[in-house]
Amino acid sequence: MSDINEEMPWLPADIDETFDPLAHADVEIDAETPIVVTPRGGAREVGRSCYQVDTEFSTVLVDCGLNQGTGDSFPDFRGLEPGSVGAVFLTHAHIDHSGGLPVLEARGLLADDAPIIATPPTIEIAKTLLEDSLKIHRRESRHAGEEQQYVEAHVEAIFERFEPVDYGGGRAEALADIPDEDPLVFQMGNAGHLLGSAWLMLQTNGYRTVFSGDLGGRAPHLPDITAPPQADLLVLESTYGSLHSHTSMSDAQTDLYNAVKRAVQSGEPVLIPTFAVGRAQVLMLMFANRLHTLSDDVRDRVQLVVDGMAQEATDIYHEFATNASFMDESIVNRVESGTPKPFLRDDTAFPDTDSHRRAILSDAAQSGGKVPIIIAPSGMLTGGNSPRYLTEFAARFGSANIFLTGYQAQNTTGRVLQDQIKADKDELTYTVTSEPLGTDWPSTSNIVRTTVEEEGATKHVTRATMPADWVSTINGLSGHAAQSGLLEFARTVSPETVALIHGPEYSQADLATHLAKNVESLSEATRSRMLTPIAVSRDIDVDTPALTPEHFDGDDLSVPEKIEIMQEQLSSMSEDLAAARNDTSPSEAEIRRIVRDELENSDKTTTNP
Repeated sequence: MSDINEEMPWLPADIDETFDPLAHADVEIDAETPIVVTPRGGAREVGRSCYQVDTEFSTVLVDCGLNQGTGDSFPDFRGLEPGSVGAVFLTHAHIDHSGGLPVLEARGLLADDAPIIATPPTIEIAKTLLEDSLKIHRRESRHAGEEQQYVEAHVEAIFERFEPVDYGGGRAEALADIPDEDPLVFQMGNAGHLLGSAWLMLQTNGYRTVFSGDLGGRAPHLPDITAPPQADLLVLESTYGSLHSHTSMSDAQTDLYNAVKRAVQSGEPVLIPTFAVGRAQVLMLMFANRLHTLSDDVRDRVQLVVDGMAQEATDIYHEFATNASFMDESIVNRVESGTPKPFLRDDTAFPDTDSHRRAILSDAAQSGGKVPIIIAPSGMLTGGNSPRYLTEFAARFGSANIFLTGYQAQNTTGRVLQDQIKADKDELTYTVTSEPLGTDWPSTSNIVRTTVEEEGATKHVTRATMPADWVSTINGLSGHAAQSGLLEFARTVSPETVALIHGPEYSQADLATHLAKNVESLSEATRSRMLTPIAVSRDIDVDTPALTPEHFDGDDLSVPEKIEIMQEQLSSMSEDLAAARNDTSPSEAEIRRIVRDELENSDKTTTNP
């Protein structure tokens, strides 16, 4: 575990596995405070999303992911008792939301009959990703000489717990072993981020919390985001919270396609590192729709290559291609019109062995050979076959193209390359620990060095250098909503409090400012903190620096004055917010509370969503 003083200075330095976040924060769950949300990952970081939700009668988790960059890989489970988690709600299958599930099983934290509730596509995709994640975890543990935190049996046990639900909702106790007296209800709606992705609403005793999951609304093959219900608390992702809006998806695809077109016309191989699920299908659909526009002689020289899990994931996409709940109507119509696999070109190559991969690259290196366009996980060049192809490009070719199309987390190979480009380096140097496809590189290649170290097993360390102009970043293909989309979602939820998650510090700071100024219902917009409970109550109090609408009164202030005020308010704590909440004019949230009070006084039965 990282040093608490450095990573979480707001917590005692000597906390151990018995640390109880609720007891430390002196939070008591009762009828007046019926929901408490405690981040166990995904707070002040991009990755390992995991949120504990406590009610008077039960404890559930929302997501349980792992980090793909640096830091502690799995969520912080300190204080969770064995068998204490009654259910897990999984918003979508990406590994930064699902990769920690086997650790829950390995540590015995799930109740015997605790289900993992998710949409059918999410379950099918998660199975594929978790099987691959196990291989990576096994390999990394062996290289580091450490014991695995989970094994295959734990992954299989997770598969047995999956409980499929369509978009909609109901009583949690109908799916989970939760006490009958617990009025916990849930609702899931399309989040537009990934096939089967969902936002989640949890309600008990008339109090609501909405978890955005990862919001999209950009992928052309997915339906639009379903409007969420209003809630008291919104736990909102903020990956692109500082970006007002993305380049349009259509324009971004055109930029990428034109860049790829120029490369293949010049006979230069192309590598597009990508997430196997979501981004890969966007790219495959784009090439399926556009490669036919190439001239005959160029098209005959192109070889589209889809590697690794991207193929398996696309098979799952085709399974749901006629389901209008999960797929855009245009895809459904295409399938019904006679194109059973709309994401695939018939001549796509799917290498499944290293000898096949080497053959593709050897052919490309020869005069008159096929020019490969390789779509390969991972998108950050940290795993899968994309870093292996990268090394082969550096070793075999005099010119090549690598297009980065997604977010690159800190200390991933993709970010290392981007940072060197920003520093105006003419040559880019990187190191990877992935096993090479082979070492039969041309004798003239002196830019790649591989060493083998013994640490309980063979470890391959490859260092390579390539020209900086090989690497380009294509913006606008992200599956995450930008600031404008996040604002629209927040306005629809109309919460009293927004807790920002899943985003870098600068994005969260900018988004908090933007929401506080533009969401009328808000009393506070705050960055969530690890192991710091957020209590949903009549006088909601988030013990973190926050912004309120009152902080932006006085438009006659100069920009430097506004910035100074903003910086002061970001560092203020909850006691500074109390006065801001004493405004006598009722907000929408206060009106909802009045209505709730009246309902509770007249009828003590459970309020339905």
